Amino acid sequence: MNATADSKSPAEWPERAGRLARIVAQGRLAADFPLLKVLRPPEAIAARLENAVAAYLWHTLARAYPDRIFRLETDGIAAHAREILALPNRTPNGVVLARADTFHAFNLVHQALADAMEAAGLLAHFRLIQVPCNVRVIGGEADPGAEGRNYSSSKIHTDLWNGEPISSILFNIPVLGDPKAVDLRFFEPRAFPSELRGPLRDYILGAPVTATAAEYPAAFELGRIYISDALSLHQTVKRGPGLRVSLDFRAIARDLLPGETADPGASRAVYVSPERWRAAGRSVILGSGEPLDAFQRRRAGEAVPREALSILDIDDAPLE
Repeated sequence: MNATADSKSPAEWPERAGRLARIVAQGRLAADFPLLKVLRPPEAIAARLENAVAAYLWHTLARAYPDRIFRLETDGIAAHAREILALPNRTPNGVVLARADTFHAFNLVHQALADAMEAAGLLAHFRLIQVPCNVRVIGGEADPGAEGRNYSSSKIHTDLWNGEPISSILFNIPVLGDPKAVDLRFFEPRAFPSELRGPLRDYILGAPVTATAAEYPAAFELGRIYISDALSLHQTVKRGPGLRVSLDFRAIARDLLPGETADPGASRAVYVSPERWRAAGRSVILGSGEPLDAFQRRRAGEAVPREALSILDIDDAPLE
């Protein structure tokens, strides 16, 4: 599938499209649009990522519900949808936070993600990469409370409106579950005024951009890597029973365009160099001192202390 910017598209689109094309040049394209590229990673790499995410969710379920039995399997996620959606470390926008009980398994996810990025030749194209990635679980049933939030992903939006820099590139990777139950749609704006290229207090305020945007005919499929420009738009669409597990994160391009900087600006994410990012999960451990239910307890107003972390090198550990 191909889509090209028409005469109404901003003049900078070819420049932004060219950068995306250079970024994905070493990967296998499954779909190609000006502000969105879809890569098909090698089957073994995709399977490794799928298994790592399944292990992370299994570990999290086992810690959250210690009296329950959960089987480690990649195709049984839907059977535990209720428990997963109610996890104490899951945020309203679906991110399953790595905590003291579970960060060990989260490092497997990052290792597999780094392998996927490296296999596609992507790392060299970025100055900074977000760490950690988001493991996001979204249910397909309507949730008026969550969807009415200012920054609900159910509204068409760009992450610029939530403080991400214009030099950032967004990655979305559906890994488990049913993307048909929880779809992700991508759009190309026909106009993008400069005054709307920054944080907004509500995604709905971007209506002058979203109202005339054209949707890309890109199916959201498991085992694909969706890479989109900061000025493209996207929207989560809940279509019915089921859930979807995906990874998302951002990276700041090495090839900056006019008006861009490498400064993450108002972003609340942590960005590190590709070298540091690649080492995470291996020589650098991604850890957390937060208890599993810290997020919910803090939302209730409780002061939750962190736990101290220390690492013992098992090669030097006593054997008796």
